[in-house]
Amino acid sequence: MKKEAKKDLEEYYNENYQFTNITFNKYYDYTEIKNCTFTKCSFENATFQGIDFENSNLTECNLSNQEFNSRSVIKTIFKDCNMIGINLQDSYISDTVFENCNLMYANLNNTNIKNTSFINCNLDESSINEVKWKKLQLDNCSLENVEFHKTSLKDLDISTCNIKNLKIDINHMKGLIVNYNQAAQISTILGIKIKL
Repeated sequence: MKKEAKKDLEEYYNENYQFTNITFNKYYDYTEIKNCTFTKCSFENATFQGIDFENSNLTECNLSNQEFNSRSVIKTIFKDCNMIGINLQDSYISDTVFENCNLMYANLNNTNIKNTSFINCNLDESSINEVKWKKLQLDNCSLENVEFHKTSLKDLDISTCNIKNLKIDINHMKGLIVNYNQAAQISTILGIKIKL
């Protein structure tokens, strides 16, 4: 189905629309985004009381400092997006891909994440505390100074990621998958000193 080109979001419901080079800069009470495409759009100056995404694509968009807490993001692709400081706290994220996105300082606390991939993303300084996840993929991401407190890391593979100064509590790290070099970094969290 061909998408209709639009210049602004409708209140409450948006389906099968295409947005290109649009700057959203007003207040939106609540809007649902379904089967929409956004290319080179900026959400940075918009305020959303509520917004939910489903089966949509966002490419080269700016979502920096957006407050998307307590929302749902389902079957959506974010590619080459600037998402610095985005707040997704208490949200539900399912069957979603973040690729080549800058999520530095993101707040993912208390989210429920399922079947979701972060590929070549910058998550430096982000908070991923008390997260429930299933089938979470972190591939070639930067996780420098990321906090993983009260989040089970069992079977989470971070072997391709930069984990410098990773902040995790030892009670939840059992089963974490790392590479040989990362094991030395992780050992400092356990208070182990490696003698060469």
